[in-house]
Amino acid sequence: MKMASEKIRVLKIDNEKITSRKTGQTRDMRVLHCFVESRYEDPKTGELVDGSFVAKTSLFDADVSIEVGEEYIVQYRLSEGYGPDAGRLTPRIVSWTPLSKGRPVAKPAAASGAAS
Repeated sequence: MKMASEKIRVLKIDNEKITSRKTGQTRDMRVLHCFVESRYEDPKTGELVDGSFVAKTSLFDADVSIEVGEEYIVQYRLSEGYGPDAGRLTPRIVSWTPLSKGRPVAKPAAASGAAS
């Protein structure tokens, strides 16, 4: 099965720290302000509709290199949300491919052994 993908341009990055209510641990988080370039075919008219929009997404993975102004093709999968989105379908970005470099952004290797 092929994953869904979208073209995204990163407009701004805010660096934040969040504290887990469950564990009390603090961790780094980047909030990416993005322009999502999206077009789709109107099912009634067959016309191509511009559905582009600006939105934010959170990025916790420090190994993913993201630059302001860069365009990426992101692949995502649907999963169950958590927190206020618990029980809802939520997209999860699984890879970032920079358009200018034409190669996938490095993802960390799966951890083996004990869970962290």
